[in-house]
Amino acid sequence: MKRRFYKNSMILLILLALFSVLGIHSMLEKSRQFQAQDLTLEDAGYRRDFFSESMRSDQHLSFECQTFLTNVEKEAVYFPIPESTVDKSLSVSYTDSWMQERNYGGESGHEGTDLMAARNERGIYPVLSVSDGTVTNLGWLEKGGYRVGITSESGTYYYYAHLESYANIREGDRVRAGELLGYMGDSGYGPEGTTGQFDVHLHFGIYLYQNGEEYSFNPYHLLCYLEKHKLKYAYS
Repeated sequence: MKRRFYKNSMILLILLALFSVLGIHSMLEKSRQFQAQDLTLEDAGYRRDFFSESMRSDQHLSFECQTFLTNVEKEAVYFPIPESTVDKSLSVSYTDSWMQERNYGGESGHEGTDLMAARNERGIYPVLSVSDGTVTNLGWLEKGGYRVGITSESGTYYYYAHLESYANIREGDRVRAGELLGYMGDSGYGPEGTTGQFDVHLHFGIYLYQNGEEYSFNPYHLLCYLEKHKLKYAYS
């Protein structure tokens, strides 16, 4: 009798231990799902992986993140540098350099993607607006040189820096996706008019202002997506 009771007790203990393990596993899984769903726009991982294929298919994004992702997907229409119909060698290249170290004016993270000109000559490559929006910033910044800031209807801020010159645009103008903003250059890193501190390129950034704070998002994956949506311009 005692032996049977002992045997049954052991079975009961094993079952309780098994249920406990399964319960802990279930709680951990629910915790991971909750953390994913609780992701905010301020999250560094979200901002780094912004618009990547894995993120666009993630079902656990918070409503806030999903809304922002959808807004950009709808409004970002064209690649910022058009394809030349005259000289096919006028290409651009870029890598995922978001938050890499920068040292001008003190240590900082690189809040954008640099599109480097195959021909290192300012004033050749047209720079286009990727989206509809309003010109909310225009003029010189010490780090950005001659820059343009376009704010879309959703409040997303698209930043174009180191230009050589501007098209016929002014602050407050409405622009359309694909509209000419200016020409790629190498301006910046000094007082107004400074050039030649680096190779010709376009610094492209994406920002959002929320609760009085400014947040940058990695444009790299968006640019990869927009590669399939290049306009054609006759320039050489």
